[in-house]
Amino acid sequence: MIRRHGKLTLLTLLLSASCSDIFAQEIPVTTPIDSLITVGYATGSLKTLSGSVEKITETQMNKDQITNPLEAIRGRVPGLTIQRGSNGPAALDAVRLRGTTSLTSGNDPLIIVDGVFGDLSMLTSIYPTDIESFTILKDASETAQYGSRGASGVIEVTTKKGMSGRTQVAYNGSFGISTVYKNLKMLSGDEYRRVASERGISILDKGNNTDFQKEIEQTGLQQNHHIAFYGGSSESSYRVSLGFMDRQGVILNEDMKNFTSNMNMNQKMFDGFLNCELGMFGSIQKNHNLVDYQKTFY
Repeated sequence: MIRRHGKLTLLTLLLSASCSDIFAQEIPVTTPIDSLITVGYATGSLKTLSGSVEKITETQMNKDQITNPLEAIRGRVPGLTIQRGSNGPAALDAVRLRGTTSLTSGNDPLIIVDGVFGDLSMLTSIYPTDIESFTILKDASETAQYGSRGASGVIEVTTKKGMSGRTQVAYNGSFGISTVYKNLKMLSGDEYRRVASERGISILDKGNNTDFQKEIEQTGLQQNHHIAFYGGSSESSYRVSLGFMDRQGVILNEDMKNFTSNMNMNQKMFDGFLNCELGMFGSIQKNHNLVDYQKTFY
């Protein structure tokens, strides 16, 4: 009843160069930088952008033991439905942003991580602590720029970048347990024999007195560990992070281990005329998923 999965994801390099003098844009001094939203070809605040756009920053995200990054915004965005899967601790059953828009194609929103196009499975390569903000595009006027791929909505993920200054180290960790709250009350082997004898029922008796519910259950340990190194100067910056998730379910051999890495560098050249960015992220994940809880206990 255990399904095993192994996945190696290494998303390609993201290299961009921009000429800041040519495409410079004036930004009012009164507008805080963190309130600006970049949506494809447009940059502005929620007041100036047309359509329905939501931005969730790090301070607004859920702080639970999150396995999939989308759980960080679960219940935070109107119209965004995120359903947990029943066959694995890291699985998402369905994510709906603009409802059911197609009968034959998928209805999951388009996922974009730092300009890299992907799907829901790509998010397992990103540790939740590495995420700086989510930008959710729900209106047709904002998703039209992505064509048919954005028909079900678009979720743009921006990861944290390095900053100028001395090298700093940040660590984030958590620990917890998962256990069965309440079991079904069943007859023990001796009690079953007594009832069968009283009612004259013939049974195949091997003489055992095993509680099979407790035999397949366990107290699962859950832990998260994340460490990041970042720093730089006025001309360059870098950030490198490593993350590890370990989830043990309440059933024996049901577990998930996910090792993630994220690296990005920024270099300005020719007095800021050329700005080069290099980003890379990936993960190695191993799953032992329970196919069906009901059949297992039955």
